[in-house]
Order: sequence, then structure tokens, then C-alpha cells
Amino acid sequence: MTYTLEWIKNFDGNINIHNVNMSCLANVIETYVSQYKYVYLTNMIDYPEIILSVPNSSIPHLLGLSREHHVNLPSNNAGNIFEGLKDDWTLERLQKADNGWFNENKFKIIGTLLLYQMLHLIQCKFYTTNNILNKEVGKRFRRDNIYFVVFKLNNEISYTVELSREQGNLYFPRSLKINDNSIKNCKEIKLQLVDKKRFKPTKARKVNWSS
Repeated sequence: MTYTLEWIKNFDGNINIHNVNMSCLANVIETYVSQYKYVYLTNMIDYPEIILSVPNSSIPHLLGLSREHHVNLPSNNAGNIFEGLKDDWTLERLQKADNGWFNENKFKIIGTLLLYQMLHLIQCKFYTTNNILNKEVGKRFRRDNIYFVVFKLNNEISYTVELSREQGNLYFPRSLKINDNSIKNCKEIKLQLVDKKRFKPTKARKVNWSS
């Protein structure tokens, strides 16, 4: 099965995770989601405009494909990991190399397929953490430098993308959380997507996964 633009626009989260084609996932994400800067207008006085940069290298982090979460990756460079996913790093291979990664992060695969809808504000909500950063309930957000979150509920499973500041009003997606209850402490804000600009990818190399 090939994932198309229409497919990710209408994806309802109902899929057998074991059947997800990681190459199709990475390629449709690169075509329609990553390598873009999204410009949003907000209803916040202090943040009237925010820009979200989504490079290819952000996607492995959202999938939990890093040194901390998957112990047997042939590369720990996020750009190289993304190129591997586009090529032949199948879900079966990833699972075989570290079944613990799959058990812990399998729903993040679905969350990544929902990214198009989340970043295009299709049946999702945006929240700011500013109201709790100086409170005990905001300790983790403060520690991880999280300023905004994007929330989507599908099939009674919630997916939350956490956004960290890169510089000025420029942010990037840092992590993807599943069923994170801390969202209830954040304040909902209104956003409008007003622009979407493509940018060139950072050079990454193909890494062969030895048998």
C-alpha cells in the first residue's frame, strides 16, 4: 500500500501497526509534512506569530528512534536514520533489532502518520505551556524547554507533539507523547496556518543495516 496525500488527510488512526510500511511512511512525510516551515498566527499577545520548522531529522525523534530508545540502530544520526527509513529499514527489522522499542513506541508510528492533520490544524488543538512553566506541574516542560504542544485524539488515544524553541519565534517538534495527561494543565490557544514554505534538506547519508 502507498500512502498518499488524500490518505494522510483522512487517516483515522485505524491501522494494524504491524502492517505499517516504514518506507512509505517516511516518503509521504517528507513529501507533505517535513522539510517545511509552518507560519501560524495566534491569539496570544506575546506570541502573535510562531514559526514551526520540521526537518527530516525531527521525525526519528518523534518515532523514538534514538540512542536512548532503540539500542541496536546502525546509526544514531537522525538524518541518516530518516534516510534508512526511506530505504530498507523495515518495521520488521526495527522490531527484531529491539523489540522493547516497538512495544514502547508503536503508537508513535500512528502519531507520525497523523502529523499532517496536526500541523494543518485538522481536528486538533494547540496549547501553550506558558501558564505553568513556573509551577510544579510544569516542571517537565520547563526542563525539556517545551513552549507549545499540539494535541489530537483518535480512537480514544491521544497524541501530543511537544514544540521546543530554536530561536526567537522559531520552534521545532521535540517529542511525541501518547496519552499524556499533563496536557490538562496547559492553556488552549487559537491558531491560524497562514503560510507553509519548503526548505532544502540537510545532507544525510544512506547507512546499510548489516544482516
